[in-house]
Amino acid sequence: MYKLLIVDDEKEIRNGLAERPWHSLGIELVGLCRHGMEALQFVARQPVDIVLTDIRMPFMSGLELMEAIHRQFPFTQMLILSGYSDFDYARQAILNGAADYLLKPVNPDDLAESFRKLTARLDEKKQIEYRTAVLKRKEKLLAKKLREEFLQRLLRSPIPEDELEQASSEGEVLLGEGGFAVAVGMLDRFAEPEASVPERERKLILFALDNLLGDIWDAHGSGYHWIDQAAGMFYLLSVRGAGTEAFVSVIRQLDRFMGLFKSTISLGVGFPARVPGAIPASATAALQSLASCPEPGAVVVFDELHRHRPVPSGETALAEPETAANDGTDKAEGRSYVLAQAKQYMEANYHRSLTLHDVAAHVYVSPGHLSSLFKETGDTFLKHLTSLRMQRAMELLPDVGKKVYEIVEMVGYSDPAYFAAVFKKHTGKTPFEYRSSLSVDGRD
Repeated sequence: MYKLLIVDDEKEIRNGLAERPWHSLGIELVGLCRHGMEALQFVARQPVDIVLTDIRMPFMSGLELMEAIHRQFPFTQMLILSGYSDFDYARQAILNGAADYLLKPVNPDDLAESFRKLTARLDEKKQIEYRTAVLKRKEKLLAKKLREEFLQRLLRSPIPEDELEQASSEGEVLLGEGGFAVAVGMLDRFAEPEASVPERERKLILFALDNLLGDIWDAHGSGYHWIDQAAGMFYLLSVRGAGTEAFVSVIRQLDRFMGLFKSTISLGVGFPARVPGAIPASATAALQSLASCPEPGAVVVFDELHRHRPVPSGETALAEPETAANDGTDKAEGRSYVLAQAKQYMEANYHRSLTLHDVAAHVYVSPGHLSSLFKETGDTFLKHLTSLRMQRAMELLPDVGKKVYEIVEMVGYSDPAYFAAVFKKHTGKTPFEYRSSLSVDGRD
């Protein structure tokens, strides 16, 4: 059904037109307006397909309405119904794009025939738009298939230089000269031998993953991705020299969809490749790094010296190359380094509204993994943050030039009452008692 709006300043004509059997013409009457200004406001609220309007009306004429409609809603069709046979009116209406110009009193058969012709044109236009959309979709799917085939070939084996330019052009892949790197990721639930993921669910997950990677990787110009449907893996190709942090950022964004995937994601990162011919070797290194992931949700970076050096890293950890003598030492040093970096960040930002997620993101580990690192030292994230804030508060309270509520904000709290309760639990005194005791001690 096409939506019709009738505009005429004469009530009898409006009501008479409204009684026509519009449904038999495939038309739904959605509104009646008294003048052009009212009609323009109506169309702005509720777009219509056809406007049947008089010419001479108060506030805004039919011709002025036509100009405004075609300027703001160019796909809306206009029919003129006028009591004036003046050629100038008709000529101006046609020039403004009127589909037809009918004279009052209009013959019902002529009116119906005019609308039949108009709806036939609209039907034909819809068919053209539909066929165009289908062709565009087919072109898009073909381009995607060609890109996937090229990326699969590029990642698996070197492509001769004399073929590379044409092959990359057919696959619509711009390689450029900015340096390359490959990362390979996998949903950890796919790698569990005992886990049997139904084929339909597996396809849906990989379909969702394909679309998400298109949005958060390809669309940002970082490079291209390819889903290995058979293996349940995804490949990320960096074409602009993006480093490991760019790959890790993708995983951190995908982590927001863990509820959809019902799984963490592990990632292996290959070595940088200066030329396209080295991309397959980088992909192989990325696969080796992925295979060496020490725990679900880890990110392992290939190390040319030690081949690959896994460091326990939680859901989004960044495992940098290590140079220690053995894996046990490497792991311990890696964990110690991450914790030290986290504490350093907390010391610099304790005055902010700091959360476990904020600190974990800064050191490229999952919140759960960072929490476990604190617990291994007999501490917790909250206890350590509270200790930092209380220590700083104790340093600031002797300065009587600072109000207690000012100190509360300076150490990262927004509620003075809550701060006072935490401070008393930590020191055995309220902030005011603590400040007073320092004054007494000073007099003694």
